[in-house]
Amino acid sequence: MESTSSSTAPLCVGSTFDSFNCSTSESAIREAAKPGQTAPHEPRSDDDRFGGHKNTNLFKSAQWSPDGTCILTNSEDNHLRTFVLPVNLLEGSIRHEVSPYSILPSAEPVYSTAIYPHFNLQDPSTTLYLSAPRDHPIRLTSALHPTLLASYPLISPTTEKYLTPHSLLFTPSGTRFLTGSDCLISIFDISRLGSGPIERHATIPSKRKKIVGGGVGMKGIVSCLNISRTGLLAAGTFTRNVGLYDSQGSGGCVAVFSVADSNNNEEGGIGGAGITQVLWSPCGTYLYVVERKSDGVLVYDIRVAGRRLGCLKGRKADTNQRLGVDVVDAGTGDEIWAGGTDGVVRVWKHVAQTEGSQEAVREWKAHDDPVTSTVVHPSGSVVATCSGQRHDFPSGSWGDDNESEDSDPDTSDSTCSSSLAKSRPDNSLKIWWI
Repeated sequence: MESTSSSTAPLCVGSTFDSFNCSTSESAIREAAKPGQTAPHEPRSDDDRFGGHKNTNLFKSAQWSPDGTCILTNSEDNHLRTFVLPVNLLEGSIRHEVSPYSILPSAEPVYSTAIYPHFNLQDPSTTLYLSAPRDHPIRLTSALHPTLLASYPLISPTTEKYLTPHSLLFTPSGTRFLTGSDCLISIFDISRLGSGPIERHATIPSKRKKIVGGGVGMKGIVSCLNISRTGLLAAGTFTRNVGLYDSQGSGGCVAVFSVADSNNNEEGGIGGAGITQVLWSPCGTYLYVVERKSDGVLVYDIRVAGRRLGCLKGRKADTNQRLGVDVVDAGTGDEIWAGGTDGVVRVWKHVAQTEGSQEAVREWKAHDDPVTSTVVHPSGSVVATCSGQRHDFPSGSWGDDNESEDSDPDTSDSTCSSSLAKSRPDNSLKIWWI
């Protein structure tokens, strides 16, 4: 990736424009009115869902398909949308309007998703992804034809209730997938349709001890998972712990360390209230830890487990909302791309080559609301961003003509202030040519 001036903004080549800058019910009506689209469900009143208040159809997250042809998004209306990007996206100076190719509705919030690692748009049999709606089995669905292909129940053996994974991850081979839930990492065989996990690994020995886990392992919901190129699984929790597991999660626990002390030193001050993302460097040596209510990203050298190399400051993410970041192999070193609550995307370069705190070397204004995901195309030449936050308006105070889960981990405490509530929301997906 070529170095560019910090004042140079990439060219926006695609956007959803104002399609989702409205309430969730209005969004369903707009989509049904488009040629070739049908309403995926009977639109529900936002007044019913949010106690007499309207809510906007914000984008919670976005992911590139491994072949770089599609983007999968999760939104406030509990719909998963697949955007197939036009082949002429980078031709000319026209900003293309992007619309969903397929829509998968859900009656409950979707906590996590994972795209099949061998996804290839030219082979429809590979265009698959997993999703985990609350209080339901995990679903395997086609991105092109959103019908249920298989389900995988994750059930508590003591209460017989469905456990909802807060994190999902395919193994590199695509034959298995992992889930993270409360003090538990589970491994499923993708070929065993309708079956539960083939392995369960508790992250603490027992929940019944006076000190939970007896001081061993890590307590809490496993909120994120990632596997390095060497097969080492990193798992992060909302209780601010990181666990490392061998053999793609099937082996033993290699190490557990806490990031809670990382903001209590002279270089820190970035805050943090629970890990929401862990990212491996392409070489598999460094681990980047992202937290909610944090102003930065922590950098760890895993050759010495728990050794903090430095932190990337100025992220502007003091919110409980998940704001996803991405790591890029730039040839001369790793880059971290992240968006903030101020709608600005920032880039840190050579992040694993310098100890101590670092400031971003490039930034640009991408949205007027928090940037909930920043994901770089596999080619490194395009980046996708999406945005939104809860604009909580009393019923009738926001024009219908253009217009939680109990503690939804993606949007909890994301309601904007009363001063911002008067402005039109920015719930959009944008594609940038960098």
